[in-house]
Amino acid sequence: MSQLQNITGLSEVAGQYGVLLVDQFGTLHDGTVSYPQAAEALRRFRESGGVVVVLSNSAKPGADNLLRLAQFGFTAEHIDHVVTSGDAAQAAIRAGKFGDAFLPGSAIHISGKPDTDYGFGAMGFTSAWPNDAEGIILAASQEPDRNWREQIRDLTQAANRGITIVVCNPDLEMLTPKGVRPSAGAIAKELERKGADVRYFGKPHGDIYRTALAVAGNPPPMSVLAIGDSPEHDLLGAAQVGIDGALVRTGIMTQVAEADILARIPRSQRRWFSLPELRW
Repeated sequence: MSQLQNITGLSEVAGQYGVLLVDQFGTLHDGTVSYPQAAEALRRFRESGGVVVVLSNSAKPGADNLLRLAQFGFTAEHIDHVVTSGDAAQAAIRAGKFGDAFLPGSAIHISGKPDTDYGFGAMGFTSAWPNDAEGIILAASQEPDRNWREQIRDLTQAANRGITIVVCNPDLEMLTPKGVRPSAGAIAKELERKGADVRYFGKPHGDIYRTALAVAGNPPPMSVLAIGDSPEHDLLGAAQVGIDGALVRTGIMTQVAEADILARIPRSQRRWFSLPELRW
């Protein structure tokens, strides 16, 4: 079992890295307010010459997330780039990786929060109910407003016929005003068991890291540190591309016991740090 090296602030290790890949939700903010010292930590890192890429399992494009981050006080002073799982999914669709089912004009169902197209509305699809769809984009869990099992029920018949489901947020858990709830990744796992052809985009899968490292100038892996609140996404993704990681005890880690956290840390030769929160 891999171990965590406890540090009190980013400044203890920042000099060893030139690039940060920073998770958004649960690391920079909780969906309502920003964590109090996160912006200062990013500002200080960039001031020292470092590059900050926000790497988010958000189905919405990076540009939309950049606007949202500004509402939490994160600006060009703190962030160089934002790369999302939605960006990676849209790029794959435009590249024709899913065949005729996702061509402009195709009947597509977008599963997520009501009345939200997550940026896919501009791709020329025809909106369809799940049972009539040629393809499904799973953008978000509807928790806590609606039980995640009901969302699975809505998509089960389509899954049973082996439809392709593009998952734009592979997170298994998410922080909500009502606590930690199952996220879109958990829904996708259930649909996969029912026969769906599930394609994942976002952490810990490789496409989003290749994009993020490219916008950062393709730095040597040893000069990159990933920071986030999920062992299964932020640390596992880091391990798979050969970079070090830091786990913050905010977000979905807030109420998790130490022994449980250690059991979830991926086995790797990379170094894992632990921070109470993102701070300098």
